[in-house]
Amino acid sequence: MSKRIELDGVTLAVEERGSSSEAGDGAVVFVHGLGGSSHSWWAQLAACEAHGHRAIAYDQRGAGRSSKPSGPYSVELWAEDVERVLDRLGVERATLVGHSVGCMIVEHAALRLGDRVRGLMMLGGALRWRPEAGPVFEERVRLAREGQMDEIAATVAQTGLSEGCRKANPALWGLFRELIAANEPRAYADWSAATASAEMTEPERLACPALAACGELDPVTPPAFAEAIAAAIPNGRTAVIEGAAHWCQLEAPAAVSDLMLRFLDELAT
Repeated sequence: MSKRIELDGVTLAVEERGSSSEAGDGAVVFVHGLGGSSHSWWAQLAACEAHGHRAIAYDQRGAGRSSKPSGPYSVELWAEDVERVLDRLGVERATLVGHSVGCMIVEHAALRLGDRVRGLMMLGGALRWRPEAGPVFEERVRLAREGQMDEIAATVAQTGLSEGCRKANPALWGLFRELIAANEPRAYADWSAATASAEMTEPERLACPALAACGELDPVTPPAFAEAIAAAIPNGRTAVIEGAAHWCQLEAPAAVSDLMLRFLDELAT
């Protein structure tokens, strides 16, 4: 079900599947990264619904169909929005699933929410970005402010999907480029600036189980990044999605969904 919710003057577009009566102990809440939207979680939303989980994905402020107030944005602000979304939708406990900078957002949110978070699943995350990522984000900001979203989309597609995927599934490649190119340029620039300075904070304080996963061929956040996250969290572990790159939930949706469902089953035991 698609709907809009109001949070302190900001309208967020929400996709919700399943129902509270089916949810058991909590819901699964999906948090996208730079350039994404709730639509990038479509396969995982369907998998949750099919297995009796209440699932919620939303377009964050500055993205997708949600309000795009002027920046600056920050991981801290987006993490506050996670808490507001849970409160607004009546979610007492949740498993948070993040992608890319969304992993940093759910880590911050989990520290805010404490026992309200059952578990964290992080796809393509990092404790912090490599130093060489700084100029990349600066270039994204510049290009977005110039309205060059097509150029950004072409670059992102090279790391977002593996070469094998781009060759075997040109339709997905084209739709992925459209997903990125359709971002509002000013908001994407603000998002890029906030993403550049993002990092996880005090992961050693996380009490919930955490699964750090990534694509085997991810050049942005390779498997070593997932290993570093898991090592920093007391109850952390890793998983690798074979043959996939940074946007593994789109490139290998069945593999990501299966991994997620197994993690949810473990949390329920």
